[in-house]
Amino acid sequence: MSYKITVRPSGHTFETEPSETLLQAGLRAGLNLGHSCATGSCGDCRARLLAGEISRLNHYDYRFSELEKQQGWFLMCSFRALNDVEVEAHESGSATDIPEQHIHARVSRVERLQDEVVQLTVRAPRSGGLRFLAGQGVTLSFKGMRLKTLPIASCPCDSMQLRFHIRRRDDDPFSEFIFEDLRKGREVMLHGPSGNFTLDEESDRPLVFIAWESGFAPIGSLIDHAIQKDENRSIDLYWLSAIPRGHYLSNYCRAWRDVLDDFRYHSIDLEPAGNERLEPVIQRIVRVHSSLDSHDYYLALPESALHRAQDILRESGVPDAQIRFGLLKHA
Repeated sequence: MSYKITVRPSGHTFETEPSETLLQAGLRAGLNLGHSCATGSCGDCRARLLAGEISRLNHYDYRFSELEKQQGWFLMCSFRALNDVEVEAHESGSATDIPEQHIHARVSRVERLQDEVVQLTVRAPRSGGLRFLAGQGVTLSFKGMRLKTLPIASCPCDSMQLRFHIRRRDDDPFSEFIFEDLRKGREVMLHGPSGNFTLDEESDRPLVFIAWESGFAPIGSLIDHAIQKDENRSIDLYWLSAIPRGHYLSNYCRAWRDVLDDFRYHSIDLEPAGNERLEPVIQRIVRVHSSLDSHDYYLALPESALHRAQDILRESGVPDAQIRFGLLKHA
C-alpha cells in the first residue's frame, strides 16, 4: 500500500510506502527537499503537517518548541505517512537556494572504470551529508594537494555517498595522485556545492543530453534525477569520446535503455579513436530532433566544442533558455 504526499507551496506530489520516511520517499521521487543529516539531528528537513496522519519511524534528537509542536512541525527524516498527507516543506528551486557547506569526508572506494578513468567514491558522515542539485560540482581538498573542483556523478538522493570521475592526464598532479597514491580511508574536505548546470525543474519538454568523455559525470547525475522525477520523460543521451573505450559506463546507459520506454542511448567515437568529427555529429543530432524548440538541451563539452554546439543549436532556432551547459576544463 502506498500513500500520496502533497508538498506545499509547490504542489508537487509523490508516493510513499509505510516502511520509509517521507524524506526518503521525496528524494527518491526527485524532489529537492531541504535536508542535511537525515538522522534527526539538524532540523533542516523540518516540515509542517497540514492534513493526514503521520507516525514516528526513526529516533531524532532535534527539539521543537511547544508552539511548533502545536502548529504541526515535524522532521521528514523521522516520520512516515499513515494515509494520504499534505505538508508544508522547503524545496530548492535553483542552485542559489543551496547553502555553502564544508564537510569532513573519507575515501570509501577507488575503482578503475577503464585504464584511464577512475571512479572515486567518498563518504560523508551520517551527521551531515552534502546537499546538492544534480549537475553541480564540489571542491575536494586533500592534505598536501591543490584544491580540485569536480562535477558530482551521483544522484542527490544519496547525500552521503558521493561519486566522481577522474580521467588520467599527464600534466595534472591531481589525477596522478588519484591514480597512483590515493587509498581507501584517506580524509578529504568537501566545499560546495557549486555551479548552475542543473535541471529545469518546471519544464516537461523532451531532454537531449550531449556528454564528452568524463563529462558523463554531471550528465549521469542529471539523467538519474530526471528519471526519478518522471520515468516516462523522453530522453536521448549522446556520449562522445575521442579516446579508446571512452564510454566507460555503457552498461549503465544500456540499463536505462532496457528499463525505460522512452530512453535512447547513442555512443559515438570521434577522431582519433573513431572516424566521426564533432561538428557533423552535432549537426546530425540537430537533424534528428527536427522540432528543436520543443526540446531541452544539456551539454557537457570542452570549451571549443561547446561554443560550436551552442552556435549550431541557436542557428537552428533553439532558445537560449533551453540550452544548459557545463564547461569542461580539459578536452
